[in-house]
Order: sequence, then C-alpha cells, then structure tokens
Amino acid sequence: MTEEVGGSAPARRTARIQDVAALAGVSVATVSNVLNRPGRVTAQTSERVLRAVRELDYVAHPGAVGLRSGRVRALGLVVPDIVNSFYARIAGSAADAAYERGYSLTLCHSGDDPGREQAYFDMLADQRSAGVVVVPVAAGPGRLARLRRRGIPLVTTDRAGSIEDGCSVAVDDVRGGRAAVEQLLAPGSGRPGAAGDEATVVVVNGSRDIQQCADRYQGAEDAVRDRPGVRLVEVTVREMTPAAGAAVARTLAAATEAPVGVFCTNDFLAAGLVRGLRECGVRVPEDIRVAGFGDLDVAMLSGMPLTTVRQSVEDLGRTAVELLLDEVEAPPGEHTHTSRVFAPTLVVRDSAP
Repeated sequence: MTEEVGGSAPARRTARIQDVAALAGVSVATVSNVLNRPGRVTAQTSERVLRAVRELDYVAHPGAVGLRSGRVRALGLVVPDIVNSFYARIAGSAADAAYERGYSLTLCHSGDDPGREQAYFDMLADQRSAGVVVVPVAAGPGRLARLRRRGIPLVTTDRAGSIEDGCSVAVDDVRGGRAAVEQLLAPGSGRPGAAGDEATVVVVNGSRDIQQCADRYQGAEDAVRDRPGVRLVEVTVREMTPAAGAAVARTLAAATEAPVGVFCTNDFLAAGLVRGLRECGVRVPEDIRVAGFGDLDVAMLSGMPLTTVRQSVEDLGRTAVELLLDEVEAPPGEHTHTSRVFAPTLVVRDSAP
C-alpha cells in the first residue's frame, strides 16, 4: 500500500468576468456595467450579477479596470506637511470619503515645494489616477494652472479659488480673524469695550504671501476698523511654530507697554506664546489675552486651554473628495465647478474668556 503524506490541494482557479457573466446569464458588458456603471442596469439584473460575483468570489483586477476606463479607482492627496495635525486630519477625512466611494488614496508629502508638487502630479498622472486633491500653502494661480495642465481633475483645499479654474474648499479665514480679535476686545475688567478706548492688539502672523495669513489679518483689521482708539500691530514670523510664539512672548514681556491682547494666526504660535508669557511672569489672561486659530490638539495641550477659532477640518477633506469624484464620475459636460466656504466657530476658553 502506498500512502502519500503532505502535499497541497490543487489551487482554485481565480474567477474571471466571463465566469460571472455565464453564471448570471448575461453578457460580459452587462457585468462590467453593474460593477462600474450600475445606473445603466436594472435592479433585477444587478442583483443576479452581484449574486454571481459573491458566489464565485470574483474580484475585478484594478489594472484591467484602469486600462478600460483610462483611469484607476485611485486618488492623490498632496499636502505640505504630514506631521502637522491640521493636514493629518484633512488626510484622514479624505481617506474615509474615498474609501466609502470605492477609491484608494495616495498620500504625497510636498513640503509645499513647487518642484516636488509638480513631480507628484506627474507621477499620479502616469499612474492614471482619477483625480487629485491638493492642499497648497503659498501656491499662486500660475502654479495651480501648471498642475491643471496635466489634465487630471483637481480640487484645492483650504484655499478658495475661482470656479472658472476648478472646484475648491476653504474656511472663511477673514470671518475667523475678525471673531478672534473681537473676543480679545470684548468688554470686561480693565478691557476696552467701546469705540475710543485706547488699546493695542498684536497680530502674530506668517507671511501674507500665504493667503490664509493675509485673510486672517484682514479679519483682524475689520474687527478694529470702527474702534479708532485701538491700534493693530503685526509681528511677522518666518516659521509658525511654538518656538516662534515663545520668542515673540519674550519680546512682549520686555516691552514698556503691553498689548491688551494677542491674536496668533495659528494655534502653534498661540501655544508657544502663552507658555513664553507665563514663563516671563506675565499673567494670561489677566495681563494679556491670547487667541489662536485652528482648534488643533495643541490648543488643549499648552498648559492653558486656548481661546481659538475652530475650523471644519474634517469637512475640508471629505468635501474635497466628494467634489472631486463628482467631477470624475460625471458624464462629459455635466459637471459644474463649485467653491465651498465653511464658516468657522469661535471657541472661548481660558486664554481669553
């Protein structure tokens, strides 16, 4: 008697689209429509095809789908910084939205470098990505136009744009800046409350070449426009980091006249500023009130909960992907570009009650 020990069962042949069509009693084209363009097939036929797909454990090959349609079910997301929690939250919500629509998401870290950004667009185009969401920092219209010339649908995020150029998603930074400075000037013990009161408000800002910085400063200007006694002073920093905020705090602490409040145009600056002021013996908010922008994690980790402007960060990523896929999946000529602008919300905490 001969006994075989070990060995393996013969491999099961991977199901093909032809097998699904044969089992469902339809054409290969109908199976393709059910999987890629379900609106073209009746519900009864779709159910029969999907039952065959489940029974055969059929999985469409993504490369084949891409070759037939001219694109793959993959999107690109180009962000300037993957460590910053603001961009990480955009990436997370964008990935969720893409997954829910059956797309993968390729994350590209540009460092806001135009050359690297362009290289990523070239790569994504060569890989036949369906479209790209880009989060620029200092990109001008010419730079974005060069990216669009690759012919891939493009949505800009955290930056309002002209609807003639494409879809965009942003936060109303002007409104947010105005709300922050108005809170710093709100009536209270020893604080200016009426037009004509003498006071100085400092705005710690990045370069106004960055649209968000320019818009938030404009909001600060709007808040003091009808207060002739209030003087607005801008301090520009090269890097919008806690260390930069702490350095500004040391300068303010050494000044002969303290401002009534300081508006930092992001939470990292504000967190460093609060820490630096307190280390110099300046009381926050009793001596100087502080407001930030973003309501990022650091707003609650600075040793004092920050008054800040909350952005709809998750809405930015999710809406950008939804607009992008609306363009990708729309029949030719039926997509209309849209610019979505979300209103921010002031969150009042200990640094400027």
